Amino acid sequence: MTNFHASSGRQAGQTIILSVRPKYAELILSGTKTVEFRRVWAVQDVRSIAIYASAPVQRILGVVSVLKVVPAKPSTLWTLCTQRGGGLSRTELLDYFEGKQIGYAVLLGKVRRFRHGIEPRKIIRNFSPPQSFRYMTTGEVTKLAEAAEAKQS
Repeated sequence: MTNFHASSGRQAGQTIILSVRPKYAELILSGTKTVEFRRVWAVQDVRSIAIYASAPVQRILGVVSVLKVVPAKPSTLWTLCTQRGGGLSRTELLDYFEGKQIGYAVLLGKVRRFRHGIEPRKIIRNFSPPQSFRYMTTGEVTKLAEAAEAKQS
């Protein structure tokens, strides 16, 4: 369990579960995509993200630490996308942020990929996939760490 917390950056700040399309979840977990873009972002300080791959996968595939969150205009976010490996074309990024004056670039750090995805209902009571993200309780983070350790054995 200690390794999970150390690799997830859990020492300070919140952990969230973030819904990500499977294609982008794979890019994040492979270390190719080191910035995640969001139209809205958490009010609380987020230090780690549990990556939930949406349908058809529907599993938590790993945890990634958050280095920094950069609020900026979409044109500035495109620069970050090209510099840091955002996994999107310019058209995709600008279409995603259409109508938004400010968006968020979440700069991603250390990745811990789970060997086997974790069924979220095993750790989060009455789980339903979040539209964007959801804060995790300390108990849920502990259950996720335990499930991750058990799956690695």
